[in-house]
Amino acid sequence: MKPNILVAGVLALDNLKTPQRSEEKIVGGAGVYSSISSSIFTNTALVAAIGNDFPENILRLIKEHGINTESVSKLDYPTFHWSGEYKGDMSQAITHKTEFVINEHYNWEIKEEHRETNVLLLCNNDPSIQLKILKQVKAKTIAMDTMNLWIDVATDKLDLVVSEVNILFINDAEAQQYASCKNLDEAATVLLGKGPQFVVIKRGEHGASLYAEHVAKHLPAFKVNDFIDPTGAGDSFAGAAMGYLSDKEINEENLTTAMNYGAAVASVTVEGFGTESIMSITKSEIESRFGKLIGGPGRI
Repeated sequence: MKPNILVAGVLALDNLKTPQRSEEKIVGGAGVYSSISSSIFTNTALVAAIGNDFPENILRLIKEHGINTESVSKLDYPTFHWSGEYKGDMSQAITHKTEFVINEHYNWEIKEEHRETNVLLLCNNDPSIQLKILKQVKAKTIAMDTMNLWIDVATDKLDLVVSEVNILFINDAEAQQYASCKNLDEAATVLLGKGPQFVVIKRGEHGASLYAEHVAKHLPAFKVNDFIDPTGAGDSFAGAAMGYLSDKEINEENLTTAMNYGAAVASVTVEGFGTESIMSITKSEIESRFGKLIGGPGRI
């Protein structure tokens, strides 16, 4: 069956350390956070690779969220591995090590039934991989995320991907780096000039900003009292937003609603270590937090 949204993102086993807690080989990766988040709102399929060490129970949990995993390939190599930590206010991750041997043996081939979709979400990944996926998929709307590494080492290919998408998700530090300017409004103008119709700049606890031609809108984050771990918050935000938009017209009004849903989902994500909270996320909790964000009882 054709999915409403196809999420293309890494599944990983992470060594993660925060000021409160440290664990090894916990499940992570943008593909997990984004697909779980989008599945709250719509029919979701996932394309990724897992290795011979990926826990079967985690794959089962992903499927239990209604996510189609037929385009998830299991290879006889170690799963993608990230080792890193957060310090201080945990605003930026410090990467110690990445192991991506599996990608040398994986071509990101997508099942035929997943190649046509309403929305394609390209999670943070090597732009060369994002281009491979773009060549295979016919989508009404394409959204993407990226990170500082690709801005540093693959700018030309990143520009190619950005020129083909409708929505660019990027955090504030990355927007400043990619646009080569400190002012976020000016950075957004530069990024819009690269091709996307909309730019969404994620600003962590300060919320997110939506930019388009003649549009600059700043939305709040949901106030979290028990902040545990920021890992996956941006991926959850993008996944929820695009899941909500998967059967809707892409315009300022709908994107504003989508971003508020994204903020609600991201706020749940950061209340657990790794994927602990998002794996047990409920639609009723998201609707409650969304209501507060848009001015209902308990507005923050």
